Amino acid sequence: MKADFSRNTFDPRKHYSAVLQQQGRVQVDADWNEQQLIHAHRSERVGIDVIGPSGAPQANPGFGLGFTADGSDLTITSGRYYVDGIPCEIEPGESLVFSSTGDNKAQVALPRPDLADFRAGQWVLVNVTADASQMLRITAVATSDGSVTLTLGAGITRPPTPATGAFNGVLRRIATYLTQADFPGADFATAAAGANPSVLSLPKGLYVAYLDVWHRVVGALDDPAIRESALGGPDTAVRTKTICQLKLLVVTPPATDAPACGTAFPEWDALTAVGSGALSARSAPSLGQTGPCLIPPGGGFRGLDNQLYRVEIHGAGTDGNATFKWSRDNGSVVTHIRSFNGSTLTVDSTGPDDALGLANGQWVEILGDADELHGRPGQLIQIATVQPATGAVTFAASPTPIDPSLNPKMRRWDGGGATVVPAGGGGWLELEQGVQVQFTPGQYATGDYWLIPARSGATAGVEWNHAVPQPPGGVVHHFARIGLLRWSGAVAGSLITDCRRNFAPLTHVPPALHITGISWQNDDVLSLSQFVAGLSISMDGAPIGQYSINLDPGTGTPVPTSVALMTASDNSMVVTVDIPTPVPNQPANAQPPLTMPVPVVLTGSPISWQPKTNTLLWVPSPAAQSVVNALSGGQARVRVRMKGNFIWGDLGQERLYLDGEVRGQPGLSASRTNSLRTDLSFPSGCGRRHSDFESWFTLQLAATPVSLRSFGLNATVLLGDGAVTGQVVLASVAQSPVTVTLAASSAPSIPVVLNGGNPLTIPAGQTSASFPITVSAPASSSVVNVTASVPAIPNSQLTTSLTTNFTVVVLAVAVSPPTALLLTGTSQQFTASVSSSGVAIPGGVDTGVTWSCNGGSISASGNYVAPGAAGVFNVVATSIADPRRTAQATVTVRVKGKDKDKDKEASADKAVRIDKVALAEKVRDVVLSPAVAAPVVAGPAVLTSPTILQRSFIAPAQRPDVGPPVAPAAPGDPGKSDGG
Repeated sequence: MKADFSRNTFDPRKHYSAVLQQQGRVQVDADWNEQQLIHAHRSERVGIDVIGPSGAPQANPGFGLGFTADGSDLTITSGRYYVDGIPCEIEPGESLVFSSTGDNKAQVALPRPDLADFRAGQWVLVNVTADASQMLRITAVATSDGSVTLTLGAGITRPPTPATGAFNGVLRRIATYLTQADFPGADFATAAAGANPSVLSLPKGLYVAYLDVWHRVVGALDDPAIRESALGGPDTAVRTKTICQLKLLVVTPPATDAPACGTAFPEWDALTAVGSGALSARSAPSLGQTGPCLIPPGGGFRGLDNQLYRVEIHGAGTDGNATFKWSRDNGSVVTHIRSFNGSTLTVDSTGPDDALGLANGQWVEILGDADELHGRPGQLIQIATVQPATGAVTFAASPTPIDPSLNPKMRRWDGGGATVVPAGGGGWLELEQGVQVQFTPGQYATGDYWLIPARSGATAGVEWNHAVPQPPGGVVHHFARIGLLRWSGAVAGSLITDCRRNFAPLTHVPPALHITGISWQNDDVLSLSQFVAGLSISMDGAPIGQYSINLDPGTGTPVPTSVALMTASDNSMVVTVDIPTPVPNQPANAQPPLTMPVPVVLTGSPISWQPKTNTLLWVPSPAAQSVVNALSGGQARVRVRMKGNFIWGDLGQERLYLDGEVRGQPGLSASRTNSLRTDLSFPSGCGRRHSDFESWFTLQLAATPVSLRSFGLNATVLLGDGAVTGQVVLASVAQSPVTVTLAASSAPSIPVVLNGGNPLTIPAGQTSASFPITVSAPASSSVVNVTASVPAIPNSQLTTSLTTNFTVVVLAVAVSPPTALLLTGTSQQFTASVSSSGVAIPGGVDTGVTWSCNGGSISASGNYVAPGAAGVFNVVATSIADPRRTAQATVTVRVKGKDKDKDKEASADKAVRIDKVALAEKVRDVVLSPAVAAPVVAGPAVLTSPTILQRSFIAPAQRPDVGPPVAPAAPGDPGKSDGG
């Protein structure tokens, strides 16, 4: 904002909405300017809130990118695009009539002089017929009175007629990357060489195409039309221009994912980062007395004139290497450069006076439009001499000439030499007359500036009402991605991804398909016969549901052919019926049983379009009819939904989607006397591109018998005789008593009685009934099948007969060994087995036993320990699963006898031996009877042979004479017995 302003008073934090003038008051520029900035700020904020960070209107989106045929430039479509609420616009080129003879020449008649701005390097779109166009580049321009002759890069294709001679056509200029009016000398462009204009030269890689949007102050030197010639030379107000520059940024593709419009790139983050440098300003403080005879100098601003100081960054960088310059007149002292001649420049004016003119030794900046539009610093150089009479300004060194077409200018700076910003923040720097500034550490960009009003008089000082350092007042750049450009080195293999965001106007109503009527009354009753006949929906256009691809017979290329047919398989139209379902885990005595509606999608036959009536017809499939028929008499809720984003039609080149949203309104029910229903207001539509249609009605069902939903038992295993409980559940509430037929079969056959031999009846109003299944004294295990049946329903796929089963298990227990002889205190291990005859024992039935005895003790594993007294005892094994099933073993316990021979081994496993010879001669006929047999204990085992020879006890009178006692044999003597 370099112009002759008094100050800038706009501060968005104050929330001022308007500047109001008062009568008889002094008019100052700051009031007017603040009002304009209030308007601009509000407009931009509204744009951001409505559009978002960026967006293009759907009706006229601008800045779409494309390659030229040779890849030497990028085309930019005309239209608008908003960045942070700021509109950017490219006007379409005006169509102009030209004449040609079929070569590369086009003579254009110019109806207005402002249309003569044709230049080499521009592109034009040429049309000689309505459906044929060429995009050609201008290589040379020759102007004459009222016309211009363009030389194009290729010949113009002749139309069919006339076959010879001249013909007419229409052409218009196309905006391109290299020919942007506000971005001369675009990046990645070769330098123009003679008749050869510059071309785009991109290294292979990935680029972000983006808009850089900012505001530039334009004065009479930039646009002479601003100056009022009637005033004889002085300029008046300046203008603020929105600069929208399409730029390219080289970025590094991500290593993993494919780059997309929203991909984060470090290069983008660095470009859009906000500078961190800031500045504080003040007037010099009053200095204390330094001597008894000295008057201390006063502080504050010591200048005699009111000034607006401008501090601006010249060379970008961080503190310590960035440079700055300053002007007491906001950089408004500027003049146009007419010519360059070595170290001498000729300017339009050296200034009206000493205060606003050029003088020897001053610092000036020489720059052109390209420098300003690229954000580059100009040439900062010191004047040697000034000749006001001739406008000649001489320098010690020769500045670099600037092309006159780029509007070269010379701007005065009162603090030149590009002073370095102090590193680390430094201390206070005095500009002049007590005006001091202080920089903070940070990053600074070329063009960053701060405005510091300084006022003289009684309140001499600097107007800087900030407690903390302030960021730059500008230039504020706004960025928005337009696309991603993948350049392979040629147009073939390259790709442009469009990243623009489109928005529709708030009041825009897009064309769409609408529903104009339905064949049923919403929120009312529909008969079953009407439902089976189908649901008809009227529309104001023909929808197209599928595309079939045919090959063009001439070229063989695929050609899409639209087919006006919709199918239910694509879920574009969904019809559901609410089926009452019992609530799980409800109390058994709930009256009536609790149910909840469960929506079931009904399939339909292929949806057909009826051209004569402009209706879609949905007919339930046989399976859907079967589901509905299976429901008991009464009513069921049916819902219809058509999905707007999946139903569409075509209108020329535009696709129309279903805008099916409808609004409710009061209606009178035809089925309920004096009752209101929710009617629908047609036609449908809510002003969106697509929306769903919804409706509902109550389906009157046929009075059909109920069917079985489930049949279950409270147990699947019955141990021995006893009873289980069966429960029959109907698919719906019984309208009248329902008789359920019960039947049972078993294998092997056992006696089974169902419901005590009585028929099972479900009362009206109920959905279930329970009954006992009794088994009496089964001889063996068996599987019992039980079937429950109700009368069949015609045309129904639901089951009307259900079967379930349970297993009757008769257990048998056996103990091993069945008998045992034990001495007192000894033990015996018993085992038990649990079996079933007829069928295997089902899983889950415990086959274990518990042990008990009436004498001694026995462990849980069956280890029996004999008691200390003799006797006969029982060991009993009891089935855990069925305690009624037991088995037992008999244990005989004897007392152990005393041994007279102390030397005799104490082990009970040695039998008493008798001298074989004497016994054979005296008692060979003596044999123990089985009745007196007794076990011989040998170790822990018990011998249980039925007949065993043991020691014989003979009365003394009956004993035979065996002679004198025999002396014990020596050890090892085979003739002697060691048993005695």
